[in-house]
Amino acid sequence: MQELESKTYNFTVNAIGFIKSLEKELPHLVNEELRKAAGEVSLKFMDAMESLENKDFSENIRKSYDNAKRSFDILKSMNCSENKELQKQKAELLTDLHEINENLSSIISKLIY
Repeated sequence: MQELESKTYNFTVNAIGFIKSLEKELPHLVNEELRKAAGEVSLKFMDAMESLENKDFSENIRKSYDNAKRSFDILKSMNCSENKELQKQKAELLTDLHEINENLSSIISKLIY
C-alpha cells in the first residue's frame, strides 16, 4: 500500500508538471477537469490511508480510482502530437495511470463495503 501511495503521489506531481508545461506550450489543451481529477487521485488515496473506519477507507479508495479513470480518459483524448516532449510526458502519465488503476481495481474487488 505504501508503494501505491507513492505512485499516486508521484503521478499527481507529474500531472501538475505536465499541465504547467501545457499552459506554456499548448494553452488551448489545458483542461481544468484534468487538473482537479489528477490532484484527487493522490489526495483521496491519502485520505483512505488515514481513514479510521472501513467505510471511509472504501469510499476514498473508490474516489481515487474514479479520478484516476477520469484522468486517464482525459489524457487519452488529448492530442499534443505537435510537441514531442509533451507527447512523451503524456505517454508516461498514461502508463502510470494504467498501473495505478489496476492496483486500485484489485483493492476495490476485495472491499467489503
